[in-house]
Amino acid sequence: MEEKKLYHFGAWSAFVMALMLIINGIATFIPPYWLFWVSRVGIVLGGFGVLPAVWRQVKEDEAGWSIWLTALAFLGLSAEGLNYIGKANIDSSWLPFGGLSAWAVGMNIIGIRARCWPIGMGVLGIVSGLLLFAVVLANTLVPNNIVNTLSAGLGAVVLYPAWLVWMGIRMLRRFSLSLIQPVQFSDVLLQPPT
Repeated sequence: MEEKKLYHFGAWSAFVMALMLIINGIATFIPPYWLFWVSRVGIVLGGFGVLPAVWRQVKEDEAGWSIWLTALAFLGLSAEGLNYIGKANIDSSWLPFGGLSAWAVGMNIIGIRARCWPIGMGVLGIVSGLLLFAVVLANTLVPNNIVNTLSAGLGAVVLYPAWLVWMGIRMLRRFSLSLIQPVQFSDVLLQPPT
């Protein structure tokens, strides 16, 4: 039953994180700062719910790598949270987005190799992780360049949210379908009321 709760919480966190990534992309171009702030905090909180549920799916296959990658993603999300919730000033995008991009690429490689999820979903996660890394690299070399904008738009606003929604649906289905037991109509009619 605890596993069911983990996957349900992880699924809804994935949906929230996907929505917040899309809102963050919109808030980059629309002025209200509070919308940008809310989306960043939502990304962090949603990520804290997604990471353990995804890790749980692959932990038996590559325990060392999956723990290391998940710890790196938690560290990156924590740095992002400190920037927006704790008002810290961590200038580098290497830790927040680098950690999340390494997690996305690594966990999807593990997921494909271990046959934990479909190849298409894994490739979508790898491509979105590489695009997130391109944002980090492009922003480090020349801030606010076209590569940064295109990579962020395609990776963080389109592909990564699509992967999160796909993963969330898979996590919801994991228990929803397995808990449904076939019931014969005659069994229901013949049982005494309780």
